[in-house]
Amino acid sequence: MFSWIRIVPGFINPGEGEYMIYNIGDTVRFKLESGEVEEGNIQFIEKSRYDEIFYINSFSRWAYKISGKKIISQ
Repeated sequence: MFSWIRIVPGFINPGEGEYMIYNIGDTVRFKLESGEVEEGNIQFIEKSRYDEIFYINSFSRWAYKISGKKIISQ
């Protein structure tokens, strides 16, 4: 089975009744699996058929690969 991955500079993420538009360079807050909340800049967005993946450089100097469902706010 072959799946296509499309890379886009920004996309619309349907949340709980609202639409959030994320672009490269936006500052976002996101939740880690440990429950800790971090803040950082979006460096790269990867969109597949089922999920969006964000590559984020946090302000604590760590780089993260985060699912679009874990972004709290823009």
